[in-house]
Amino acid sequence: MTRFARFSTVGLLLCSLAVVSACGSDAAPQSENYGNILASPGGLVVLEEEHPTGWMRSDCFGCHNVNNIHQVNRTGLPDDEVDLAGVRAIVHNEGESSCMMCHGSNGVPP
Repeated sequence: MTRFARFSTVGLLLCSLAVVSACGSDAAPQSENYGNILASPGGLVVLEEEHPTGWMRSDCFGCHNVNNIHQVNRTGLPDDEVDLAGVRAIVHNEGESSCMMCHGSNGVPP
């Protein structure tokens, strides 16, 4: 094996290890905080004026990490009235299509 081939093999191995070691995380979800959206003009329904960069996009999870949404009750309602675990289960089972159930169409035509 030539000196260059050995160097290339070692370099490739080190790069591979660096990439693999960066995968995954054991960090707890970091909840996205948009304040009390019930107090916004549209309530739970997202309006163009408050969602300009994501308006008319159907790929909600392109910007909103599914692990970081619906983690904290910021509605101002008592916790026993807000079933976050149930909402997370719906999102887990239905995926992005469940977003419209509560947040409206986001300008996306049917």
